[in-house]
Amino acid sequence: MSSRINMPKLGMTMTEGTIDEWYKSVGDEVKKGEAVCMIASEKLTLDVEAPEDGILTEITVEAGGRAKVGEQMGLVGDSLEDNQSPERSNQSTDDEAISESGEETNERAAIKDAAEKSPSFNRSHEDELNKKARDEDTPTSQSNSESNRIFITPLARRIAESNDISIEEVTGTGGNGRITKRDIEKAIDHVKVSSTTESTEATQVTAEGKPLSNMRRAIADNMMHSLQSTAQLTLHQKVEADALLKFNKKLKKEVSNNELDIKVTVTALITKAVALVLKDDARMNATYSDEKLYHHKDVNIGIATSLEDGLMVPVIHNAESKSIGEISSAIETLSAAARNGELSQGAMKDGTFTITNIGAGGIEYFTPVLNAPEVGILGVGSLQSEVALKDGKPYEKKMLPLSLTIDHQIIDGADGAEFLSRIKTFIEHPYLLIL
Repeated sequence: MSSRINMPKLGMTMTEGTIDEWYKSVGDEVKKGEAVCMIASEKLTLDVEAPEDGILTEITVEAGGRAKVGEQMGLVGDSLEDNQSPERSNQSTDDEAISESGEETNERAAIKDAAEKSPSFNRSHEDELNKKARDEDTPTSQSNSESNRIFITPLARRIAESNDISIEEVTGTGGNGRITKRDIEKAIDHVKVSSTTESTEATQVTAEGKPLSNMRRAIADNMMHSLQSTAQLTLHQKVEADALLKFNKKLKKEVSNNELDIKVTVTALITKAVALVLKDDARMNATYSDEKLYHHKDVNIGIATSLEDGLMVPVIHNAESKSIGEISSAIETLSAAARNGELSQGAMKDGTFTITNIGAGGIEYFTPVLNAPEVGILGVGSLQSEVALKDGKPYEKKMLPLSLTIDHQIIDGADGAEFLSRIKTFIEHPYLLIL
């Protein structure tokens, strides 16, 4: 009996993923827990492991293809003849032999048709036929006649052809020296393209389109899904932040005096304030999907983290029960893991609210896009200096711009305004955060 390699579900909104690369080929031995392929989805690239010891008997979805959550990507069995998944025990052990173009070859079709019409045809004959087809399609280094054959994944071949890369000059790093997508991408990076013109006439510069990276495609899909499935309304408010900045400065001094390994930031203080408000306001600590509204007991706050090629939203789970120091450490640890590509699956799941801080870019107000199915996201802008009067005398004060986007299907504008007002109270009276 074979075991299925299925597309895993990495997040609440994930419906399908992309098979980025297969590390193993049909016929290769695998060990339980060994990475067999890499998938990309929900802003995350992840290795999928073999469910048991055995042989990779089938690759159902080739590299570059997409599969829905729970859909079979491949099979692991005891032998190539044992490639029946539990759901397909009454079906043929393999699909019909297919040529590289995706069509059944005439020779194989004729052989199979004749075999099936023969009175002596039985399952073992079909197994032998399919095994022969696989042997013809599967590259093997054991054949002396094909000792010079170049092994390359279909996706890598397509990318190489579209970028005029000679695969004979590329060294494969995959199993049995197979050339993978990564090998081709490295080769593209090293190609030096130069152009000169001897004409005095104006040269028209044309742009060549490139496919999106897996991360950027996932971001694009999520953003469009969010905007098309929700009624987004953004509320803006400016909050006096002098007390919060003084409180943060005092905390940093206490941390330094006691030689604690904690980096207290304004973002951590705001996260603590949001967690306390969400703890008492179930309306905002909610998700809406499949026309059902879910109110969550745990406050799981996502912190939008900018990366070189996109963004990720690691989640601080049970933020309502964490101290300022614990939240500060969690933000630092999760942000570093995201930038180093080391986030675990669990660190990306089950968020109930998101905070995004782009104040470092000098932005005051903006319109954060909901991280669906969440119904709220708070944007934090850049601190601004303003002149005010006190007892008839001018003085400078720091103001913090806040932008709250809500799903107007679920949250009314008045409720959103009340939520912002409660956060404002904690920012202007920060000692309430430790009471």
